[in-house]
Amino acid sequence: MRKIFKIILAIFATLIIIVVAFGAIILLDVAAYTATGSQTLTPKGASVGKAIVIYDPGLSGTSKGVADKVASDLQTKGYTVTLAGVKSSAAGTTTGYKIIVVGGPVYAGALTGSIKDALANLVLDQGAKIGVYGSGQGATSPDDIAQIKQSMPISSDTTLQNAIVVKIGSSEDLNERAQDFVNQLILNQQ
Repeated sequence: MRKIFKIILAIFATLIIIVVAFGAIILLDVAAYTATGSQTLTPKGASVGKAIVIYDPGLSGTSKGVADKVASDLQTKGYTVTLAGVKSSAAGTTTGYKIIVVGGPVYAGALTGSIKDALANLVLDQGAKIGVYGSGQGATSPDDIAQIKQSMPISSDTTLQNAIVVKIGSSEDLNERAQDFVNQLILNQQ
């Protein structure tokens, strides 16, 4: 009987350690610290302007895939695009861009801390357009968008209040949703 009790106690302790470790990874946003690189994508013809896409890759890397697709679509539309990890030096300089996109995973309905920090520290040129995306499980609902907006660090400055906010669910067509997001940014830019 004692042996069974010890085995059950060991299993229970192991489960608690796993849950605490997983929670710490999400709460401390460990994946963001791997996003230190950046690259520049140039359009085939003349550039119509500069855009930056700042991303937190998240645990699964899904939001990095969204960032890649958004950057590629902006490049196709004629923008010179800087694709920057949230912890890269390129992400710290947001002046000089016509379009600024910031995004990452959504955990428990909210953006990660690294994305909130990036949004809070944006320095913008007049007329720059901001897009914010969250990536997560399932299809997108209006409640998802509302939760993302509520988690954004909106100050008295109306810049973030006017941002285009989307959530791209893992079960949705990434190409179609990213292209729609880019089209919204460009239409609101003109």
